[in-house]
Amino acid sequence: MGLGGQRVRRTGSWLAAVAMLGGCALPPNAALPDWARSASVLAGQATQPVDPDGRQAALQALAVYLYALGVVAEERVLTFRETPFAALAPRAAATSLGAGDAVAGLGAVLRTAREANPDPEARANSAGQPRVIENLRLRPMILAADPHVQRLVAMLAGADTAAPERRALASIGEGHALLAARARSVVRLGQRATAIEIRAAEEALLRAGARLPPGAAGAAGVIAATVQP
Repeated sequence: MGLGGQRVRRTGSWLAAVAMLGGCALPPNAALPDWARSASVLAGQATQPVDPDGRQAALQALAVYLYALGVVAEERVLTFRETPFAALAPRAAATSLGAGDAVAGLGAVLRTAREANPDPEARANSAGQPRVIENLRLRPMILAADPHVQRLVAMLAGADTAAPERRALASIGEGHALLAARARSVVRLGQRATAIEIRAAEEALLRAGARLPPGAAGAAGVIAATVQP
């Protein structure tokens, strides 16, 4: 198979992993959850089985957080089991103490997000008021996590990282920085103009994912163990 055929096949595999519809076909309020899911898949795809264990743990933690962000963005109840996630921090610290601290910081963010889960009655009473749920859960989560996300991205995308992985990590950091900037503003994260920006950031994720080598270690197992019901 020629290089062009390999690229088409690799791109198709990436798109199948993300399992996305075209951006224009989805309502604006789906943009942030879709970005988070794509970013979570990309974080898992950015690590190879031959990578050091500490790097794999840091990327798995990043993938878990991004998956959880998608859950909260959809206003669903967040499951978070602390024990398996806590085990990632000392492993990530083998890469650097800063990476271990960042993973522990994301664990604290996830704990807080879980504690902010609305009960069914409160959710029913807030129907038609998406800003209420957004302000109570989503904005604080994004703002608290962003320093840890940016720290991990900077550490994992160092000079010794291959260019495709470096670009993939940069796209995650840039997209999350966009979310943090909008979370600091007075506009709703689900409004159309913001959704268009998030869709563009997701397209950057997909382009970066299409260039990653095959055989990624992935993060499905740790995601299932920590944040899936």
